[in-house]
Amino acid sequence: MSSSFDDFGVTVSDVQGLFSSYLHSRILFVLCHAIHTCIFVVALYYIVESRLDRKQLAFAIIITFLWCSDTVIMGMEWRDLDNLLIRHGESLQSEFDHYMFDYAITPMATNVLRGLDVILADMVLIWRCWTMYGHNWKLAVGPSLFLITETISFIFILLSDSDDDGWIGLATVNWVLVYYTMTVVTNTVCTALILYRMLRFNDAGVSIRTYRGIIELLVESAVVYSLIYITLLVVYAYEFYTPDLPFMRWYFYPQVLSWSITGITPTLIIIRAMAGHNRANMQPSILHAKSMGAALLRPKTQSGGELITADIQVDLEAARNALTHEELQKWSSEVMIIENL
Repeated sequence: MSSSFDDFGVTVSDVQGLFSSYLHSRILFVLCHAIHTCIFVVALYYIVESRLDRKQLAFAIIITFLWCSDTVIMGMEWRDLDNLLIRHGESLQSEFDHYMFDYAITPMATNVLRGLDVILADMVLIWRCWTMYGHNWKLAVGPSLFLITETISFIFILLSDSDDDGWIGLATVNWVLVYYTMTVVTNTVCTALILYRMLRFNDAGVSIRTYRGIIELLVESAVVYSLIYITLLVVYAYEFYTPDLPFMRWYFYPQVLSWSITGITPTLIIIRAMAGHNRANMQPSILHAKSMGAALLRPKTQSGGELITADIQVDLEAARNALTHEELQKWSSEVMIIENL
């Protein structure tokens, strides 16, 4: 079926801008997938080096599925790009006809993979939030309910795509917008809880005054993950409900970023968990012992200069378990002084 640009109320510059954004966004997707691949390789290294138990095996399955899913989606997108701009690239008109009549239908398998990726990523984020608060299930109830609503809306998206006759009645609701909204709510709540935990116990090793502290905040709290999905939601809602825009061209960029960040964020969180950087997931009592351990391990003196030993009420073995390797080296001399008293 052939049509002219006037039949759809668009100009040549509109179509050129659409295909330009489409091509550049897919190039961006490839670059992001390369970053995802590098992070995935590092994660596999930690899995091989660590003792493989049930927890490590679950981590390996999750990050492998996320990377394989991202790879499959990238292959499908480039296959469609080749079909659009090369096989039907005789003219701008032929590309436009293929895009409007043959290309607009997204394969069901691609949608399923994208939805499963988001659900798995949010599950990892909820798990991280749960562990950071000392396995307090009450704080995980809210994000879990949001995740269930997100999953239901994703199922409705799949049903509405296959509901050609409209007998189910799902086409009357923009379930994509509902799905993005619930995704944003889920990861934003988890991110806020994790940020509060890390900033509240800043003396436990996370300092926002250093580059390392900033990176820890960005990685552990999944701030970038939340910001990208917030941007995706805003751009999608704006372009979808603005009648003057002929195409949703700017939506391509946050869309492809969300595909990659959905796999990158849980992989980074799992890397930190496997590498042993879990200072923020301790119980409050341990956090307090750790924050006070350094002060208690210092020998105190009276006004006359004599050492006070009776006032130091600390279990040295528990303090060793609470402190990290670097902090143990830092306070090793003071520990030896106390033990020799």
